[in-house]
Amino acid sequence: MTHSKVHTRLVLAAATVLGAAALASTPAAVAAPMGPTGVQALRISGDMEIAPGVHVLNIEAIGARGAGGQTMGRYEATVLDGRNPTPIHVRGPITCIYTQGGTASLVYPITGTTPEVLPAAARGAAAVQITVRKGVRGAPDHVGVMGPMATSAFKGCQPAMTPFVFDGEIDIR
Repeated sequence: MTHSKVHTRLVLAAATVLGAAALASTPAAVAAPMGPTGVQALRISGDMEIAPGVHVLNIEAIGARGAGGQTMGRYEATVLDGRNPTPIHVRGPITCIYTQGGTASLVYPITGTTPEVLPAAARGAAAVQITVRKGVRGAPDHVGVMGPMATSAFKGCQPAMTPFVFDGEIDIR
């Protein structure tokens, strides 16, 4: 398979993961259970690898959830061609955070894309869940992506599957 065909398939696969954010539904607020200290925070910075050396998505997220339940933060994903960024980005505010031990999960409604393909009426109508797990005893970190799907379909952000290797940094508090 030529590099051009591999590139096209990877970009299409990543775009599918990022989704066609044209789902129509009413956005819903979501919440996560409180951690033992009452405050949850996370920072995720790195790449999702679908096979050794095949990086398809760069994830940059930082967020926190206070003892009173207020969640804040931001998320941005960049589609990758190997380790090279493409001009395709998806972003949104973090509306739900779950942390426990070496596992964290967040939900963000898609409110913007580059190039701008998301109609104003569809902003926030679809959301994505990102779950990360820190590797133990030398095992690699892992990440999973669920969605996009209707924002109202998320009833919290309990961790989901993490089938892909995550090459980057995960800071969970």
